[in-house]
Amino acid sequence: MNWINCYGSGMPEFESAQRAGGDEAARSEVAPRSEVTGAASPAAAAWQLARTPVKGDPATPSRRRLSRGQVLALQRAVGNRATTGLVRPVAQRVAIKDPTMTETLYNKESAGGQATAKKYALNPQYAMTRNGDSGVTVTVRIKFLNQLRNTIDPKSPTAPPGTPDLGAPKGEATEIPASDTRRAWAKETAEGAVKKWNGRLTLVGEQKFPMSPTSIPKSLQVTFTSVAVFGLGEQADNQVIIHPSSIVAGSPGQPIDAGNWYVSKGNYSGDDQVIAAHEYGHLLGIPDEYSQSNEQLNALIHQAAPKTAPSAKAALDRATVERMVFSSLKQPLLNQLAWAMPTIAQAIRAQRPLVKKTMAAAARTGVVDAGIRDSLRSQLTVSSEGKLAPSVPEVVAFETTKNFSDQADSGEGVEAGFSVAALTGQIEDAYWQGLLGAQGADVAVADFGWVSIRVASSVSATTVSGGANAAAASGSAASTVGPSANPGLPAIVPSASLEGRMIALPTTWAMAGSKLATGVTAAAFSAKMLAILKSAAAAAAAPLPPGVAPKPKLASQRALYERAYGLVTNAARGASRQLASELIQTTMKPVLTASIREVEATITTEVNRVMTTSAAGVHALGTPDPNMVAMVAAMKTTLEANQKATKGTGRDPLGASATATAPDQDVTYSYQGMMGSNANRALRPDQFQPFVDHFNAKLMLPFEKKFEPEVK
Repeated sequence: MNWINCYGSGMPEFESAQRAGGDEAARSEVAPRSEVTGAASPAAAAWQLARTPVKGDPATPSRRRLSRGQVLALQRAVGNRATTGLVRPVAQRVAIKDPTMTETLYNKESAGGQATAKKYALNPQYAMTRNGDSGVTVTVRIKFLNQLRNTIDPKSPTAPPGTPDLGAPKGEATEIPASDTRRAWAKETAEGAVKKWNGRLTLVGEQKFPMSPTSIPKSLQVTFTSVAVFGLGEQADNQVIIHPSSIVAGSPGQPIDAGNWYVSKGNYSGDDQVIAAHEYGHLLGIPDEYSQSNEQLNALIHQAAPKTAPSAKAALDRATVERMVFSSLKQPLLNQLAWAMPTIAQAIRAQRPLVKKTMAAAARTGVVDAGIRDSLRSQLTVSSEGKLAPSVPEVVAFETTKNFSDQADSGEGVEAGFSVAALTGQIEDAYWQGLLGAQGADVAVADFGWVSIRVASSVSATTVSGGANAAAASGSAASTVGPSANPGLPAIVPSASLEGRMIALPTTWAMAGSKLATGVTAAAFSAKMLAILKSAAAAAAAPLPPGVAPKPKLASQRALYERAYGLVTNAARGASRQLASELIQTTMKPVLTASIREVEATITTEVNRVMTTSAAGVHALGTPDPNMVAMVAAMKTTLEANQKATKGTGRDPLGASATATAPDQDVTYSYQGMMGSNANRALRPDQFQPFVDHFNAKLMLPFEKKFEPEVK
């Protein structure tokens, strides 16, 4: 094109822009106006017509129908690309493929208990359609087929030669029969998956035409769709194998992933649609955000955080060392409590007479509850011959008053709940669950979200007998729970230790308003007893297995009394046992929890001393526990070794290499959102950046600035 023909010679503005940025930049800077007269040229008139706002929507330029002459004039003035942007069709559709995208997960475990890295391909494929300025539609065509996977570990000595990797596909993929219920399940699951994405992502940008004083803001809502196809030869973007209900997800060689969905999800937690939504994200090219190394997570946080946000690395490292120390102390703490349990159980069992007396009073009043009597009458009537119906009310009254042995039944329930085995199992289990809960608590990372920290078994292995940190861990456990007795000498239990506090607890039951007084009441007893009776009634009414004959109905007064006595006795003993267990739970659990919190606080103090506190402030923290000093130092050294080994490997340590290796890790991290552990549906704008980059490269209009993702 000869610009002199359009504008004449001697255009300093154009020539300057042309030298600086080339023809395209020059065309963007110069308005199509006559240089000689200043009047609008034919190109200028066409330009104004093409970008005149649509009536009723001044923010949106119209796509007006220009004459052939107007289009040619506009092309000469501003170029083909700009003209196309003003008169192009409303809808634009492009295919997106990126076979280079991979991810690295530390989701395997080495023989030494560390997390090992493995690379996975993402290979996203989908269609992206821009519907003018009204929105964007993303369509993923998913071909659902049938195929087996290898469930034999090739490293097993019994594995045949040539056995493929565990989970590798076997044979050829085949069509799912039209009558197979998996077709409907696949379609419903795929449609449900996109519901978790829709309404979440908006592309935000603006458009500014040459010589215009203002910009036009643009907001494009993204709608995600999935189309299910089932023909072996049908066109599709991705292929997913649907495994039948006879194959359970999570069994050997059967993990749920983007290419394998399961009707029977086994031990996988979460809603089916949430799991499918996670896998749908992979089809868009969004990688997993669980099982990340320290280096990976820091790269991910840096990617997600605002540019002005301070680094979260130091805070994350402190939290990591705290979790490593706590994790390594779990088993030593439980072992120390197990040693102390005989003494604790003896102190609790000494209060049995008081508990039995209270339980008997609660049973005597609670057993005559109207609900209990109604349940008994109903069950006895159903299980008896019609001639015995008039006797049922009298039998119920007798068994719940005159023949009710409150002392014996409640006493047996208390004895069962206060046995050494029952007490030991209940208290140790409560302590262990509290320890696991504390270890599994999520960590909030500013400008990023919630993260879980998983400490590998290689860390806790250092505190077992003979391990590098065994002595320090044993010393910390002894000071927390209580010291072990020297051979031949009685144990001296410090009152501030966990053991000392638990030994003192049962004596509080004699006080007014104690756990015993508020927990073992007539109302509580009748509620437990009624629940047991209802459960028995439901079991009796359940359909019998094939071939099992129903029990004959009660035909005599003697049988009726015996059945009533059995129902009342079993329910009363069960209620007493449950209340006794709840008494232990409500009395002991707060002390166990408080002790765990104190351990965490002690660890935090020492970690801060080592990793945060200046030399001048160390004295104010007091004299440290030498065992805790040793534990924190050991874990800090381990973490630093992991970081050094992976330094510079970034977000994807194995990258596109097929032969690269990454050092094993003692700690891994998981984001708690949609593309992490699925703990919630959280999504972040940075997760969509590759997706938005494709849009900007292929679907932006002239004079539009690059769009940014906005997530809600």
